[in-house]
Amino acid sequence: MGTEHSGSGSEPPGQRTRPVAGLRLRPLPPCADPAFPVLHDYFEMVYGPLIGPTSTMLARALNRHLSDAGGPVTVCPIELSLELGLRASRGEPIGTTSPLTKAIKRLRDHRLIQQVDSDTLGVVVEVPPLSPRALSKLPDSVRSAHEAFVRRDGSF
Repeated sequence: MGTEHSGSGSEPPGQRTRPVAGLRLRPLPPCADPAFPVLHDYFEMVYGPLIGPTSTMLARALNRHLSDAGGPVTVCPIELSLELGLRASRGEPIGTTSPLTKAIKRLRDHRLIQQVDSDTLGVVVEVPPLSPRALSKLPDSVRSAHEAFVRRDGSF
């Protein structure tokens, strides 16, 4: 997944290790019309309970990085983990059981990111309103929020 880091031993103690390749992010084209941007409150309030808080924060952080860069961007996985409060150590590689790796897997399972190649993640930047089937699994408060957003923000 390209999240490993190299510690050659040449960095002074207390200095950050440098990423070998980083994690490349690329926005994916919208696949639905209508859709809500991942940075919209709909994503947090309606998709959040479906995918969990860490994955919600990660999806939004990935989208912020893409938005700030104006397109494809490379991020350091350790910095991304620290930004999200997922790890305390700057010097250890991101492993297969790390919270970041688990959140990436969860986003992939929900088709909110896709592995483009070994070091590149395609990131969904807009999501469709949840289907009635998906909504049926969520609390009444989430279904109410969904209805309110759909009525207010679009003619869905």
